[in-house]
Amino acid sequence: MIKKIKTNWLAIALTIVVVISLLLTAAIWSNPVQYERTRDSSNSRNLNTTQSMGDLYLPTQVVHVNADQQQFLLYSSKKNLIATVQRQLRSCQLGRVSLVKSDNSDVYLGYLHQPKSLMISYPDSVTGTIFNETFSQSIDTSRVKQIDHILIPLNNPRNIYLLADHGYKIYRVRINRSKENGSLNSLVKGTSKVEVDHKIIHGQTMLLYPKSFTLPVFGYQVTAQNIDTLSQNLISTNKQSSISTEHKGNTTIYRDGENKRVIYNHQNGTVRYENYVGRDDVPKSSQLASYFYSRIAKTGIPMDNLRYDGISDHQRTINYRSYVEGFPIFNPAGYGDIRMSSKTNGINKTWLSLYSIQVPLPINQKSVRLPSTTTVFNELRANNRLKDVKGIRIGYLWKENTNDNTTVKLTPTYFVDYHGQWVDYTELQK
Repeated sequence: MIKKIKTNWLAIALTIVVVISLLLTAAIWSNPVQYERTRDSSNSRNLNTTQSMGDLYLPTQVVHVNADQQQFLLYSSKKNLIATVQRQLRSCQLGRVSLVKSDNSDVYLGYLHQPKSLMISYPDSVTGTIFNETFSQSIDTSRVKQIDHILIPLNNPRNIYLLADHGYKIYRVRINRSKENGSLNSLVKGTSKVEVDHKIIHGQTMLLYPKSFTLPVFGYQVTAQNIDTLSQNLISTNKQSSISTEHKGNTTIYRDGENKRVIYNHQNGTVRYENYVGRDDVPKSSQLASYFYSRIAKTGIPMDNLRYDGISDHQRTINYRSYVEGFPIFNPAGYGDIRMSSKTNGINKTWLSLYSIQVPLPINQKSVRLPSTTTVFNELRANNRLKDVKGIRIGYLWKENTNDNTTVKLTPTYFVDYHGQWVDYTELQK
């Protein structure tokens, strides 16, 4: 018997392969929907971004303070400034944390203007846990609750400083060891810069622009998610599910039972996702950063240019925004913007759009000259609008191209926090 098997082993092996192939074919033909769902799910995972959670929560601004305490905002199209600082900090082993000072705005402002330093800043406060995740550290998060700025002395630093706007807290963090010998002084060279100045106005830390300056106009290729794929990614679970579709005027509603639905607006390409998870499955506030990151990754939306942009509603809503060279991008319809909330009553909501920028394109247009912040404030005061402004920042306006929706022109301008919304300041002059 064994002798026969050895003699005919090739024929037996081929027979086994044919039988297995026939069984797989029968399985696919008997349940094609499940096979297609598995294949689509696999493709969706392959298309998902490789951005880590730390990358999503990177700081966005780089400010250099020279020996005369002058501050300059740095940006560059040739090198990724934030990634360079991230790599340098990851090469360090940070140790003991001590509180230097708190509740003193004058001392705090002095640290913001520390000579010969580099400071990277977040658009809104982050936790010590996010800092550890982003920079591969393990600082004591029971001591450091919030961080707005990371201050790095440039001359042989033995410490870095973590600054929190709320309470004007200044933490000194000891550098125990650094694997890289490189200095961040080289980062300042070969970059574009704009003179800036940190001020504390009505208890709020603001980055102001004391002089008129110019910024370039950018062109980008726009990509659009397929709404059917996006709704599938948002709604589907590992279990086999059936998604129903309902059309109402300019909207299409995708449902999976009573707990999940996606509402798609055909006119502007915006999407709202609602999901009831139940009170027992509501994530804690400390878990929201990773919870929302995993939800964004599931959508398949590219995250290369996406960054954390702010937190609100009792720390239960987080906003993410597309950035270009350290500047936020704004669009009236919310393109390039993702907002997520998780309420304690078990209701999760996500607001996003199908459109995102991907590939930079050459554009033949002169740089735009912007006025100083003082000039902008004076104009808003003259129009009786300044009293309702709670913040100001430089960003890029995403203007829709009516002739070609596959490309977009990004134009720099001031945006002001007006009644809780970031608005192009020129709109308030009309």
